[in-house]
Amino acid sequence: MAGPGRRPGAIRLGRNVMDDAYEALMSLVLDEGLSPGTPLRIDAIAREWGVSQTPLREALAKLENTGLVVRVPNKGYMVAPLLSEDEFHQLMKARLLIEPYNAREACSLDAAGTAEALRQCHARMTAASDQQGEDDFRDYLRADSDFHDVIAKACGNRFLEAVIDPLGAHIQRFRRFHGGRVTDSCVALAEHQAILDAFEGADPGRCENAMRLHLQGVAARAHGTAEGAGA
Repeated sequence: MAGPGRRPGAIRLGRNVMDDAYEALMSLVLDEGLSPGTPLRIDAIAREWGVSQTPLREALAKLENTGLVVRVPNKGYMVAPLLSEDEFHQLMKARLLIEPYNAREACSLDAAGTAEALRQCHARMTAASDQQGEDDFRDYLRADSDFHDVIAKACGNRFLEAVIDPLGAHIQRFRRFHGGRVTDSCVALAEHQAILDAFEGADPGRCENAMRLHLQGVAARAHGTAEGAGA
């Protein structure tokens, strides 16, 4: 697994340890950019993070359901292979089915509150868009992911909300390992601004259309070049 000093942060034992472990493991896979096939040894992680193995096993089982890790018989868990380009496009089709609906519902339920949260995400994404270093790249991806998460959380459907995390996580991994930089940040930021404008206008239909156009743009830019896969 990752070596010393690459832990994503201490697990807070005052909360649900399994949930904390799940978030920390996802951060380790995504933010640290662990290569496909990297072993995730439960005993070593438990020692490093100072937690018992039981919540780690539960967290890894949950993470396996996202497709980010796989369990190999007699070997344990390891970081999953990357999506192929065909799988990436299948993933985008799934997002096109879900996220425009999420945007419409979120706007109908709480346009003003969602817009405020989206403004904060958009500001963070803009600040990190120059990507001068690895931290900027990481912050850009996190703000990008949070933008979509805000809408999913505001749509009022916990099942749809639960779907967005693994979909977005696969997008992040795809971008990290295909070029290491996002080359369409100006376009992606403009598309996000259009979504934000629609929420500020409290127009559910416009929100739905703006999200659909954004995701269609992501899919089109990704076609033939993995480096352009900003979302």
